[in-house]
Amino acid sequence: MAVYAILGGIPAYLEKLSDRVSPATNVRQQILSVTSIFQNEPLFLLQDEVREVTDYLAVIRAIGEGADTLGAITLTLGLAKNHVSTYLARLQDLAFFRREVPATIPPGKRTTRGRYVLAGAYLRFYFRFIAPNRALLEQGLLNRLWELIGEGLRAFAGQTAFEEVCRTWTLEQAAANRLPFIPDAAGRHWSPDGEIDVVAVNWRERRVLLGECKWDTDAVRRDVVRSLVEERGPRVLARLEGEWQTHYAFFARAGFTDAAGEEAVQVGATMVDVARLDRELQGQP
Repeated sequence: MAVYAILGGIPAYLEKLSDRVSPATNVRQQILSVTSIFQNEPLFLLQDEVREVTDYLAVIRAIGEGADTLGAITLTLGLAKNHVSTYLARLQDLAFFRREVPATIPPGKRTTRGRYVLAGAYLRFYFRFIAPNRALLEQGLLNRLWELIGEGLRAFAGQTAFEEVCRTWTLEQAAANRLPFIPDAAGRHWSPDGEIDVVAVNWRERRVLLGECKWDTDAVRRDVVRSLVEERGPRVLARLEGEWQTHYAFFARAGFTDAAGEEAVQVGATMVDVARLDRELQGQP
């Protein structure tokens, strides 16, 4: 999952790594090396597509470092809003990023709650860890740079790769008729009153699946189940008009405690550990 969070599924990237050493060693030897092709990959990707490489790269970096709206990017870069809009339109055409909206927004409804997200896994990794710490890289302080990456990599992998894989699992289970309903789409939800990692909605049938993803090394406890079912879930449903039939799913790296399992059974929730996730994504029963 860590490797997928860093490089995604691009064969040209993955073939640079060795399956005989740890992800940490791969990162240090193949990505953090000053002579690595990965060091200038964002620049190379842009050079063949645009003329004003510096400005476009600045926009990508702003998104990668957390400026996920037009206003936030404009403020970060100090550029005119119309210039930033032009850069964003071109970068979106080139598929450098995508604009996501909460899955709880009805299709066709305009919203100001959209967020810009870098489309490539390596771009997300690069601008999260390498770009802000290039001084360490250039001074050869790889041990310190790896410390910083190691401190944040688990959370980064959970928030990016693991959540994306869980949403992919949800769509594939729906396509195989293994969910309680067939959703129109799967995404995530965010609003001032909370976030939910996996949301799948069927607008005609008024059925929704709410999912929680945990990439922690500890088993999911009962309070995690209760939080989604009793607190955050109802707040999401309050934003939807009418009566909805709700289903729940929980995804966990380290499995579930017995108490969490009992709580999940009471609400008819689906529980997916890593072994099941891996098996079913490979199409195995």
